Amino acid sequence: LSLSWQAAFQKRQIDANGDLFKLNGGNADKYFEGTAKAPVIPSFQAAYVINDKWSVSAQFAIGGGGGKCEFDSGLPMFEELVGGKLAPQIAGGVAPYAMSQNLVGEQYFYGFQVGGTYRIADNFSVFGGVRGVLANCGYEGSISNISIDGKNAAFYANAMQQAAAGAQQAAAAGNAVLAAELQAKATAAGTAAFLMGDYVLDCSQSGFGITPIIGLDWNLGKLNLAAKYEFRTKINLENEANNSENVIALAQQPGGESFAQYLDGNKVRSDIPALLTLGAQYQLTDAVRAMAGFHYYWDKDAKGSPIKDGENTWEALLGIEWDVNDKVMLSLGGQRTDYNFADSDMVDTNFNTPNYAICLGGAYKFSEKMKLNVGYMHSFYDDHKVTNTKSGVTRNYTRKNDVVGVSLDIAF
Repeated sequence: LSLSWQAAFQKRQIDANGDLFKLNGGNADKYFEGTAKAPVIPSFQAAYVINDKWSVSAQFAIGGGGGKCEFDSGLPMFEELVGGKLAPQIAGGVAPYAMSQNLVGEQYFYGFQVGGTYRIADNFSVFGGVRGVLANCGYEGSISNISIDGKNAAFYANAMQQAAAGAQQAAAAGNAVLAAELQAKATAAGTAAFLMGDYVLDCSQSGFGITPIIGLDWNLGKLNLAAKYEFRTKINLENEANNSENVIALAQQPGGESFAQYLDGNKVRSDIPALLTLGAQYQLTDAVRAMAGFHYYWDKDAKGSPIKDGENTWEALLGIEWDVNDKVMLSLGGQRTDYNFADSDMVDTNFNTPNYAICLGGAYKFSEKMKLNVGYMHSFYDDHKVTNTKSGVTRNYTRKNDVVGVSLDIAF
C-alpha cells in the first residue's frame, strides 16, 4: 500500500504588447499572471498478490487538470474585447477605455483504477485494467466598470431614456421625422449601455469517461523493461451556467466562439489523449540503478485538445538512484517535455510551452515493511511568442512550476 501527497504551485505568465493597450492607461506593455495552487493532491496505490501467477491492484489519483488558477488582472483577450471591439463599435472609432477584470478557473480529473497482472513466465508479466475518470471544472470571471471615451454604461442608459422620452413627445406632436431620429438614438444608446454592462462568466462543467489500460514487464536480470498503453478517454463535459445576458449575446455573435463553450446546457468535448509509456531500468552496481523513460501523447486525436495545428506531445526522462546504506536512498532525475503547440493553438485560457524539469528525491526505510519517500521538482519553461494579426497584440507565454511530494509505502 502506498499513500501519497503532493503540492503543486504554478505561475502562468503572459507578457502582452499592443497599441490598443495605450488607450487604457497609456502603456502598450501589460503583464498578466495566473497563480495556480494545488496544496493537496492525494493519491493511493494498492496491490495484492493472490498467488505466484496473479495479482490485483487499485489506484486513486487526480490524473489531469491544472488545479485552481486565478488571473487577478484578467487576460489580454478581455482587453481586446473591450478596447479592440466594444470601444470602436460604441465610439465609432478608436477611443480610450477603462475596465476591471478577473478570471478564476479550476479543473480536476479524478481517476479510480482497477486491474490485474498475470505472470506468463518467471520474468514476463502482462497487465490489464480500466480507469474511471470523473471531470469537474469551473470558471468564474467578470469584466466590470467599463468606460469608453470617459462615458460609462449609466451615461448611455440615461441617454437612452432621454432620447426615448423625446421620441414619444415628438410623435405626440406629430413630428414623425424627429421621432424616428430620436428613437434611433435611443436604440443606439441602449445597445451601448447593454454592451458596457458587467460581463459575468459563471460556468461549471462535469463529465465522465473510461480509460482501458494494457501493460507488460520483462525482467532480464540487471535490465528491466516495461511498457504501458492508455487508450483515449472520451469525455463530454456538460455545462451548468449562470452567465450574464451580455456574455450569452456575445457568445452567439461571430467571433464569440471563446465564450460559446461556456453557455448553459452546451456539451464540450475534453478527451484525455491516448498515452504510450516506455521504461527501462539497469542495475549498474548493487547500490546504484539507472533508468530511462519515454512518453508519447496522441493529442491531435483527442477531441477538445488545445493542440490542433501543432504536433503531439512527447517526454523523455532520465534518472538514477543510489542506496547510500540499508536505510537511505537518494535519487536525481531530469525530464524534457515537448509541447508542440502551434501559434494558432496558443490561447490565453489554455497554453503550454516546452520545458526541462529537474527532480531531487530520497527515501528512508524504517523497516522492511515501511518506507518514506520525498521529492521535489522544478520546471524551466521556454517562451512562446504569438502575434494576433487582427488586434496587433503580441503575447509572450511562459510558466513557472514547483512540486513537492511525500509518500509512505507499507507492506503487509
